[in-house]
Amino acid sequence: MIKNILSFFKGFSYAFKGIIYCIKTQRNMRFHICAMGAVIFLSGFYELSRGECALLALVFASVISSEAVNTAVECAVDLTSKGERSFLAEKAKDCAAGAVLISAVFAAAAGIFLFWDMDVFRSIYLFFAEKPVYILAVIIYIALSIFFIFGINNNERKE
Repeated sequence: MIKNILSFFKGFSYAFKGIIYCIKTQRNMRFHICAMGAVIFLSGFYELSRGECALLALVFASVISSEAVNTAVECAVDLTSKGERSFLAEKAKDCAAGAVLISAVFAAAAGIFLFWDMDVFRSIYLFFAEKPVYILAVIIYIALSIFFIFGINNNERKE
């Protein structure tokens, strides 16, 4: 029984390794994480219901999960194709990337439905107009995000 429990928890370590691998090697995963951070910050200007917060969590999970599955498909295809570009390998990668795109487009649509409110846009504008130091914080966040997304170049795959 103890062995089964330890094996169960060891599965979590594999999952965390996979998440870290995706973050280290996938620029789009890092982009999605930065976009998620921005949405979480901006959602503070809204009075979201529990259901709307749950929707946001599901949307975040959908995009991040589909990006992780895309990475897994790419790794598996690259492992089995050994540098050869077969038609089916290319289609598998294209379909996995398409799944990420579908998830991201519908996440953006959900964001528009949830957040499109001119009154809140005005309050966001006034917030930053009254506290210009926060504009500096946004600029720093954008700069750090750009560095996080594009500055990490760890695409090496161990064979």
